[in-house]
Parts: sequence; structure tokens; C-alpha cells
Amino acid sequence: MLGFDVPQPVPRSLTTGAHPAPLARSTVPQGLVAGGALLVAMVVGGLLTYDVRLGLMLTGACVFGALVLVDLPLAIAAWIPLAWIEYSHFTGRAPLLAALLLVVGWLGARRAGWRPPHAGAGDGRLAIAVGLLLVWLTLSVAWAGDRSLAWHEVKSWYISAAAFLVIVTTMATPRNVRIVALAFVAGALVSVLVGVTGHSGLTTTADAVDLATRQRFSGGQGDPNYLAAGLVAAIALGAGLLPSVRDHAGKLGLGVAMAAIAAALAATESRGGLVGGLVALVAAVLLARRQRLRTAAFGVFASAVVVAYLMASPGALQRVTAFNAGGDGRAELWTVAWRMAGDHPVAGVGLASFQADAKGYVREPGTLQFVRLVVDQPHVAHNLYLQQLAETGVVGLALLAAIIAASFGAATRAARRFDELGDPALAALARASLVATIGFLTASLFISDGTDKRLWILLALGPTLWVIARRAGAPGGAAGHSRSPRTET
Repeated sequence: MLGFDVPQPVPRSLTTGAHPAPLARSTVPQGLVAGGALLVAMVVGGLLTYDVRLGLMLTGACVFGALVLVDLPLAIAAWIPLAWIEYSHFTGRAPLLAALLLVVGWLGARRAGWRPPHAGAGDGRLAIAVGLLLVWLTLSVAWAGDRSLAWHEVKSWYISAAAFLVIVTTMATPRNVRIVALAFVAGALVSVLVGVTGHSGLTTTADAVDLATRQRFSGGQGDPNYLAAGLVAAIALGAGLLPSVRDHAGKLGLGVAMAAIAAALAATESRGGLVGGLVALVAAVLLARRQRLRTAAFGVFASAVVVAYLMASPGALQRVTAFNAGGDGRAELWTVAWRMAGDHPVAGVGLASFQADAKGYVREPGTLQFVRLVVDQPHVAHNLYLQQLAETGVVGLALLAAIIAASFGAATRAARRFDELGDPALAALARASLVATIGFLTASLFISDGTDKRLWILLALGPTLWVIARRAGAPGGAAGHSRSPRTET
């Protein structure tokens, strides 16, 4: 495991000056735990003799459930890679069940008396914005064309928002936030490995992916464009982790991992992903302050890997550079989304109603070349912001924009505070989280991924880092000087 550059534990907590307490401990009697473990072992043993796959799934669920009870932050880190492969055939419903277990474990820990570091008034406004967005999305079901589909979409939004809340309120220590970033990079590698071994593929309906893209590398996401958006963010977070790694072997390993991720990004042949990567690179150089030369050098390295792959694959290079080959239908989907938003500007047509209602807009003036993507094979808008505007109106888009802006603001404030505290490693990670989110959101101009858990993980990093920075700078808090303080987890 990578060794992070941290000193010995400080004897006093960051907030009260008292000895730090563990985040959460199980209050279940040991005898009951032992009896339950024996019963589960017997059941799993019987299932393994009957159905190996089912037995292994139950074993994994039991191990993860135990991890949630013993170490909730580590369980969150173990779940993050699952968010990268939730649409892969062999995972089934494991990512969803793991997310639910995390929420249950988080609620149980709070009920048992554990309280996470409070974010305060500024971050309370962010929580209110998330709550208002969920309320508005729930209300939009009332005017949605297909309410059963809308309710299914609402559940996805609630799960993603719950992941956001759990991370912000649980991972607000230097060690834990680094673990989140490292788990995100590891998830990218897991997704790439799943794609290389041939286990990728969507388990959802075809509306989530353009069938014409299936020959491109899609990893464990099942869609190359969705994979590319996350890979851009993973590269940025990996770069942000480098100053926190204390040994050369760890730095080398992280560098090799990012090179592999950059090659996978090129293999997706995703123009949206490459645009997101370019915007992220420009943002990184602008935000780097005293490290602009080093940041630019790293960007050149990552870009060189992408260019080398494209030059070695003429078909990939031709697709990426062929902007006048007739288009892929996105422009017409965007046209329909604009028309829909024009007719329903305030409230939208209702959650998850774009595909059903889009058919009514193909007869309006103007030529649509890819009508099949609207009528025969209905697709989503392939744009996060237009999808949100068309389905939930200006209100829904404004609430989502407020959450994004608040996350950006928190990451920016955290980076400045860490600079003031003399902690360049955490300042670099804060800026990297901002760059990663910018890259992901730029790539989201070409995909509809509002419920993508990876997006909400990235949005959670800014507020989490701001909590750490504010606690470190508070009276009685342990401010870092060139190295980050370490607190118990």
C-alpha cells in the first residue's frame, strides 16, 4: 500500500484539545457477534456446495458488512471502486447493495453515539441545496410521463446524494480524504482491468449507450464516454496524491498507474473525454500557482501517452479527429432538449421523461438527420445540463449548479487555507480535486450522468477538504507545517 507522508499522531484532537476518539465502534455483544458469524459460515458453506457464484456473493456481502461495522471509512474506500463497475455484468446488484450497507452502517454509527466532524454553517448551505434538489426531483415525478421510470430515477439520485453525505461527514481527516482519492484511482484501474478481461457490458437498457460505440474500449462502465469522464478525473487525483506519497516506489507505482489510465483514456476514443482532459490540464496549470512548471510537465507526460496510443492506432486517431464525418446524433438530441426546455422552462417535462417526450418534437421546423435516436431507439440527451434543464427545468438546473459551485468554492478555500498552514501536500490534493471535477463536468457536456456516483464522490471532496482545513486552522487545532497532521480514524 502507498505510504503517505504524515508525521506521528498528534496527542490532541484538532477541535477540542482532548484525546481523539475512534470514529465508530461496534456496540454489539461479542458473544452475539461470534454466534452470528458461525451461523453465517454454515449458511455460506452450504451455498458454496449448491451454487458457487451465489456462495461467493454472500461471502463478499458478509465481509463487506463486517467491514462497515468495524471500520466505516475503510468500507467507504472499498465501495468506491465498485462505483466504477456497477454496470458490469458480473457485479450484478453488488454495488447497489454495498451502497445501501454503507448508508445503514452510517446511520447505525450515528445512532450509537458517534458524531462526525460538523461542517458548520457554510457547508450547511450545501446540505440544504442537496436536500432541495432531492425534494424538487421528487416533486417532478408528479408531472412525469412515466411515473414508474421516474421513481426509479429518483432512487438513483437519492443513493448518489447519500454517498455524497456519507463521504463528507465521515472522511474529514487527512488520512481518510487521501484514501478516498486513492480509492478513486484504484477504481479506474479496476474498471480498465475489467474491460481488458472482457467482462464489461451494460446491464441496463440501451438508452444509456450509443450502440455505435460498443467496439471502443469501455472498461467496466459499459460505455466508453462514461469511462473516459472518470479516467480524466482519476489522472488529476493521482497527480494530486503524488506530493503525499513518501517513498519512491510508491511514487513510481502511482506514475505507472496514471500512465495506464491515460492509455485507457485514449483507447476509449472519446472526444468528450479528450476535451475534458484538455480543459482539466489548462485548469491545473492555472491553479498550480508555484508548481506550474511541474504541473505542465506532468500534463505533457499524460498527453504524450495519449498521443502515442492514438498514433499507434490509426482507426482511433481517425475517429477522434473526424469532426465532419456526419456527426453522431448528439447535436440533434441537444436540439430536441432545447425545444423541450423552451416549452417547459420552469419545471421541465418531469424526471426521466426526456426519451418519452422527445418523440413529439421531431415534427417541428428544422431537419433532424438522426431521427431514429429519438423515435426508434430513444436516447438520453447526452448532455448532463440539457438533460437536467429539459426534465427538471430552470429550478432543477439551478439547484444542481448551486451544488457544483459550492463544491468548487469549498475546494478553492481549502487549497488557500492549506497554503496558509504550510501544508503543500493537502493544498495540492485540494486543487487536484477541483481539477478532477472540472474535467469530469466538462466531459459531461457529452453524456447524461447526473446520478453517476463517481461525480458525487468528486463533488464531496471539496467540502471534505474544507472541513479539514477549517478544523486545522481553528484555535486548538493542529496546523500542518509542510506535512499534514494525522488524526485517528
